[in-house]
Amino acid sequence: PVMLDFTGFACVNCRKMENNVWSDEQVLKILKNDLVVISLYVDDKRKLPESEQTVSKETGRKIVTIGNKWSDFIITKYKTNTQPFYVLTDLKGENLNEPIGYMPDIEIYHQWLKDGVSKFKK
Repeated sequence: PVMLDFTGFACVNCRKMENNVWSDEQVLKILKNDLVVISLYVDDKRKLPESEQTVSKETGRKIVTIGNKWSDFIITKYKTNTQPFYVLTDLKGENLNEPIGYMPDIEIYHQWLKDGVSKFKK
């Protein structure tokens, strides 16, 4: 399974999750061994090549940076623009369970990960 990690360089709650929840032994084991984690930084200021710059069909805003691209993706596909935001998907991009946002409760987050991995294996 794939975990999309919508994050940001300036996202305080993202760092809290990484430092306090992802560092938990059981959570880290799943992140390292059972998932492909893809971190999408919605505030990445690097410019996209001109051929990839466009205007969002959802918001009408210009998409000129990598961060704009991921921000538009989360808005368009998941109807939110909050970070952190985690999505577990299968290889076709279909959600395995309900996406989750900031969740400092290690046990709830761990259970969410286990649920998604279990559904992927079925």
